[in-house]
Amino acid sequence: MSRKLEEALAALVTMSPAQLRGEWLQTFGRAAPPLGPRLLALAIAYRLQEKAKGGLPAKLAREIDAMIRQLDKGVDIRASASATLRPGTQLIREWHGSTHKVLILDGAYLYRDERYGSLSDVARRITGAHWSGPRFFGLTKAAEVPV
Repeated sequence: MSRKLEEALAALVTMSPAQLRGEWLQTFGRAAPPLGPRLLALAIAYRLQEKAKGGLPAKLAREIDAMIRQLDKGVDIRASASATLRPGTQLIREWHGSTHKVLILDGAYLYRDERYGSLSDVARRITGAHWSGPRFFGLTKAAEVPV
């Protein structure tokens, strides 16, 4: 972290509510919302770090916006299954009394120490029949999980 960013973040802790509102105006270009000093400081700190290091990936920002629209409509907020399938994610499925674990890798899937190119290949290996891998592991759109 740059020295300038460290100093700006440290200064937020010592600011009065009025100073934080002024800092908000300078940082965001508009008047501060009616939030307590702690939340103002956290939001300002996030924006400063975002400016210094970059923001959220566009895909994630769009997904968050979609969730906000769902919330505004009074709909249950749901994350797409693909939002959670990052390298390092582990999928677990019980099938005929056995537990099957798949580790998500960059561009591949690891099942019982073997790499597979798709979840469908893994599902086929487990069941011996043609299956949609995302469906077998409960990742289809109909199986979205409430956040």
